[in-house]
Amino acid sequence: MTTQDPDEIRDDIEQTQQQLSASVDALTAKLSPQRIVQDKVQRARTAMGSMKERVTGSAAHRAPADGGTAVPSMAAAEGTVSSAKGTVSSATSSAAKTAGTVTAAARRGIQANPVAAVLIAFGAGWLIAALLPSPGRGSGRRRA
Repeated sequence: MTTQDPDEIRDDIEQTQQQLSASVDALTAKLSPQRIVQDKVQRARTAMGSMKERVTGSAAHRAPADGGTAVPSMAAAEGTVSSAKGTVSSATSSAAKTAGTVTAAARRGIQANPVAAVLIAFGAGWLIAALLPSPGRGSGRRRA
């Protein structure tokens, strides 16, 4: 086992502290909320740019310089709009079906257990009444 000079040990400790400090600073910078938001914004911009490129058509799909028409990019835009319309329509009908299913299940549950439904409604009403301030309790003074 070799013994080191106390000055060498101090220098080693200072160097290690500086390295740790630099590592912590790098992690802090990488995981800061501002950096995360910037990364998300950049990803969104990139995604929007690629979506814009797909809608308007790439340079290969644009009109030729000799006066041709921009039909391919228009067709691509119409296809994208049509696809988006179908997706929205599908999501809307799916949500409507889910809402109908939930409503029907709730109705069956109430019909099967009317006492439980009444108790739940009573408890919810009691909770709401307890949360709302009453006109007489607001000042904290007793009336004579």
